Amino acid sequence: MGVLNSILTALFDTVYAVLGLGPRWLSLTILSGVVGVIALIVVRFCSNQAAIGRVKDDIKANMLSLKLFKDELRVVLKAQARLVWAGLRMQYYMVPPLLVMFIPFVLVAAQMGLRYQWRPVETNEPTDLTVLLRPDVPDSALNWVLETPDGVEASPSGRGVRINADRKAVVWNLTGRKPGRHVLTLQNGTESVTKEFVVGRDQDRVSPMRPGPSLLDRILYPAERPFGSDSIIQSIAVTYPPRDSWFHGADWWVFWFLVLSIVIALLLKPVFGVKL
Repeated sequence: MGVLNSILTALFDTVYAVLGLGPRWLSLTILSGVVGVIALIVVRFCSNQAAIGRVKDDIKANMLSLKLFKDELRVVLKAQARLVWAGLRMQYYMVPPLLVMFIPFVLVAAQMGLRYQWRPVETNEPTDLTVLLRPDVPDSALNWVLETPDGVEASPSGRGVRINADRKAVVWNLTGRKPGRHVLTLQNGTESVTKEFVVGRDQDRVSPMRPGPSLLDRILYPAERPFGSDSIIQSIAVTYPPRDSWFHGADWWVFWFLVLSIVIALLLKPVFGVKL
């Protein structure tokens, strides 16, 4: 999973190096269109198009029956039953392309989330860094020391605030004084780890979490190498603010990404000769 995430992150960094030259709404629209076209191609070659065509003909025929024989109760009930059956058959024929698209779609959405869901902290804007540890580790494992590069200040300096109640964690308050991608280093005497910290409006991608062994976290936060199951660290997270936009901001981008992908696919399906 780590190798795949590294490849995809590098690929999307290259893509956004070009798309980032324009406004963010444009990059979201272009990527939605690309995904819509790819979905059409997958449906074209991974579904039974002939069977889908027959189902669509059945739907049209039964809709016509409802219109022509609306006063005949028996005919109406039979037509309605056939419409329900046709709808179920249509869903069945769409299962193979949906299965093919599911994993790639999730991986693409995770990469897009790093660029639309959160924004980098601004210069002099405070935020938090949290090191979450396994609950079974001894209290001595909380003795982590944070080393910050030039341009980043941490409070408290050195050892962070230890939390040992419902979870075992160490927390620092961070303030970026200079824009850029900074590397934070954490040490506890036996282990040394790093975490990316992004500051400045001109920066694009952020990495809210360096994940641990959780598969879901590895999928949702793919930018940094995850910790192995033998590490005492479950995750290292930076609290980045959500992007503020009704179109390409936090949570909204997912909605518009889905809507645009579907609309573009429906508009282009005659071009690709796809039955949906």
